Amino acid sequence: MNQPDLSREIRLIVPARQNYALIASMTLCGLGMSAGLDMDLLGDLRTVTCECMDCLLHQAGCPESIEVCARVEAGRLCVGFHAVSRRRTQAADAMDLDITRGVLETLMPQVRLKQDGDGVYGIECSMPV
Repeated sequence: MNQPDLSREIRLIVPARQNYALIASMTLCGLGMSAGLDMDLLGDLRTVTCECMDCLLHQAGCPESIEVCARVEAGRLCVGFHAVSRRRTQAADAMDLDITRGVLETLMPQVRLKQDGDGVYGIECSMPV
């Protein structure tokens, strides 16, 4: 059986609702399995997906959808979560970004939060495969 080319980026756009985190998680875990992640790391990837979705959903700039991008590059699984079509519909949530960053960094060694006046609009992270 031929090995898949995992360097090509996959993109998934899901509605900005917490119950769609399962769809994003299953997609990323499929890529992770293809890249050779073990069950513990796949569990970490599922948790990261839920945490990232939750973070983006609780910002002042509420997204209509969330784009999930992933690829394997230079021996790393690189994942990005990006809020799409944000509009300010709620007051800023008191969610502590340091706690969010801490949770994500315990699961993925490299984490970058992108934010502006309406809160976090992007999260990029990666882990070795």
